[in-house]
Amino acid sequence: MKALSIKAFVAMLSLLATFNMTSCKDDDVQPDQTQLLTGGNWKLTAFTSDPAFEWFGTPVTNIYAQLPACIKDDLTTFKPSGTVNFDEGPSKCDPNDPQTTSGTWALSADETVLSVTSDGETESWEIEDLKKDTFQANYKVTQEGVTYTFTVTFKKN
Repeated sequence: MKALSIKAFVAMLSLLATFNMTSCKDDDVQPDQTQLLTGGNWKLTAFTSDPAFEWFGTPVTNIYAQLPACIKDDLTTFKPSGTVNFDEGPSKCDPNDPQTTSGTWALSADETVLSVTSDGETESWEIEDLKKDTFQANYKVTQEGVTYTFTVTFKKN
């Protein structure tokens, strides 16, 4: 009888060990960049320039502060299929604009660059930080010999 209870105890320990290893593995699995980008709406929360960018005659580094509310409430949704939707949000800057437009998106092979194509134009953004609820990327533009680094930050809505 004693041998039977020891066998049962060992079997129970084996089951618990297997369960613990399985649940640890599930907890350690990190989503890839595609999984982080998709599955929600992104809202712009910061937009900066380094060095200061000429904004209607005034050099500014905090471009977000210059944006009207009708842009700050826009939503961007990346779909797993490779499409991206741009929604005007609750307010539109131009009432004649469509509520939603779309384009396509793709990640580079090493998942460090996000390319978005809309209206025949493609922009490629270097991903600086991508987490479950925040996304930050940089885009460089050279004008008149000056290279500006634009940094955008989005929060999942």
